[in-house]
Amino acid sequence: MSTELRRVRALAAVSLLSLVALTACAPPTADPGESAEETDAAAPAEPEEEAVSGPECLIGDWYIAEDQMKAYYAALSAANAGLDIGVEGGTGLSFTESTYAYTPDFSILVQVSGAEGTGTITGGVTGDYSATENEITTSHDVSDVALSVTVSGITVDGAGLFDSILDSAPINSAPYECGADGPIIQFKTGEGSPTVPMQLTPAA
Repeated sequence: MSTELRRVRALAAVSLLSLVALTACAPPTADPGESAEETDAAAPAEPEEEAVSGPECLIGDWYIAEDQMKAYYAALSAANAGLDIGVEGGTGLSFTESTYAYTPDFSILVQVSGAEGTGTITGGVTGDYSATENEITTSHDVSDVALSVTVSGITVDGAGLFDSILDSAPINSAPYECGADGPIIQFKTGEGSPTVPMQLTPAA
């Protein structure tokens, strides 16, 4: 055997040994597809958020924004001839598991039989409530609302007017549904009159 041939064989043997050594030291290569599947299996699945429904969606501190209030009082005015009520501001409405609190935070502009007046509201209404899957009913309502209305320079106590409106309106007995942004309660505008859907949004 020639010297040259022996040298080639020696180089080939060294190369082969190096390859074997590298292969033995290297970790086994996993199949990319299997690796991805194993990673997916190992990663904890994110729990899906369950939509709240029924009375549970009522519980919390809510706010009825000015645009909702305006829509309601516009419908209330339409249901009462000679009465026109404008609103600035909103109102709070909160529910525990069994009680509620209605806390108005708005002023009104009233037009009655051609005379204009302004009003301010303080206080609130509290009470108990019960709810089915689609209707809320209040009871034991206690109102300490003070409504002061000034018409043509004369200020009168309008609390009786507010209470009479509340008796036939807001939430004495009303259908509701659970919306994505909060409960939607159908406020009444009077006996036999249309209801107005009021969107409640989380209080700031």
